[in-house]
Amino acid sequence: YRLPKDITFITAEELHAKYPNLDVHGREDAAVRDYGAIFIICMGWPLKDGSDPEEVRAPAYDDWNLNGDIIVMHPLTGYRHELSSMGIRVDSESIVAQLKHRGMGDQVNLPYNHAVINNSLPFSYGGGIGISRLLMLLLRTAHIGEVQCGVWHDEHYRMVSGCGIDLIPDRIVNLKAKEDVTADTAMHP
Repeated sequence: YRLPKDITFITAEELHAKYPNLDVHGREDAAVRDYGAIFIICMGWPLKDGSDPEEVRAPAYDDWNLNGDIIVMHPLTGYRHELSSMGIRVDSESIVAQLKHRGMGDQVNLPYNHAVINNSLPFSYGGGIGISRLLMLLLRTAHIGEVQCGVWHDEHYRMVSGCGIDLIPDRIVNLKAKEDVTADTAMHP
């Protein structure tokens, strides 16, 4: 699998305008099918027509006007696959506006929020490639649990095992032994 040579930069508004009849993930799926790789800019605010934001973002994390995600087509699933999320940290103005928008204005006095508002923290930006998501892409795995340990409830573990997906278990799970214990308990209460 090769990533496309080019990446298309598109705002959340432009994405919504191009695919107005699709939901958020439907728009992203359509865009990666059309372009191969996209970088969606300005995620977090509701869209101009009142639609939900492209992605719900934490109001005290990144500035919703200065953030973005890199999304590509996953070769195995054929769906959107987010590789990276990045942005410029909120500043004293954006954090207040975003908290107010979410109805969380009372959180301005929390230690971190207060420090940002008073410019007590150095300005920062960042982003990173999710190593597990990159491994999923390169190894062509369908489930993140194939490349990293996670906590999977038993029903989910059984469901994906039935589809031929081998999760890295968070604990030793012996489905056969569990079934035997259940059957033995039913026979000898």
